[in-house]
Amino acid sequence: MQENIENRITMDDVLRYVGYSQSHFSTVFKKKTGLSPLAYFNQLKVQHACELLKKTDLKMNQICYKVGIEDSLYFSRLFSKIIGMSPTEYRKAETKNRP
Repeated sequence: MQENIENRITMDDVLRYVGYSQSHFSTVFKKKTGLSPLAYFNQLKVQHACELLKKTDLKMNQICYKVGIEDSLYFSRLFSKIIGMSPTEYRKAETKNRP
């Protein structure tokens, strides 16, 4: 998943790669990570977006593209749900904390 952070991959893509049924894969994955595969992948995408927000001046739509999400509104809602603030608020807060 981490190798494909910038790609749009589906659960079917992952299942073909690992060779498990969806129910078996989801059960094993959740036991190991504590999250569903989708929640884990979304968390990876948001963590990568945080790094891009801190270290680059990329525009929001460019960051969306870099994390494999085409809909910037969906990205903003997902980011806010996981981080607790919008991507713009996050960037402002991180900019203030830079030395």
